[in-house]
Formats: sequence, C-alpha cells, structure tokens
Amino acid sequence: MTKILSIISSKEKEKISLGLNFSARQKQAGHDVRVLFFGPSEVSVANDEELGKLIQDSFGGEKPSACVFVAQNAQIEEKLSKKLNLVKAGEYITKSIDEGYTPISF
Repeated sequence: MTKILSIISSKEKEKISLGLNFSARQKQAGHDVRVLFFGPSEVSVANDEELGKLIQDSFGGEKPSACVFVAQNAQIEEKLSKKLNLVKAGEYITKSIDEGYTPISF
C-alpha cells in the first residue's frame, strides 16, 4: 500500500481544492493518506466555509491536520480547530517520513 503525506501550503483556493481532491481520490483507491495544511493555506481554510465543506465531504469524520504554531500566530486557532486537528507540523512531517509516507506538496 502506498503511503502519501499531502502537504497543502498554497493560499489559492484552486490549489487547495486540487490537493484535497487528489488526496481524497487516493484514499478512496485504498492508499494510506495523511493531509497537512501548513502556512498560508491555514488562513484560507479558516476563513472559507466552502473549503471547510470540501474537507468534510472529502474525509468525513476524519479530520486532516494543520500546524498549531501557524494557527496561533495568525490568531485563527479557534476557527481552525473546528475543521482540522492542530499539530506541530515539523514533528508531524518528520514522523510521517519516518513511517514511510512520501510527501507531496500543493
């Protein structure tokens, strides 16, 4: 089984949607997929209800992750925590690579 870590950092809605759709399709195909929002994408997700719905529709009850430090610095921690799991991105990425996940960025 392929292990994929999709890192979505773009603030552009189209690129965020591309990363989400790619990840959801790979998950539906039976691959092990993790999604991490990092940087500017976190602000876009926090402030765009349509993206929030796309995340929910794509992953159901399983929330992707986002960097807690970016969320704190942008003062969007409360909004973002309703849509995503907040994690320390550096540790999350390193651990995922150690566990055999291949990072892909959008």
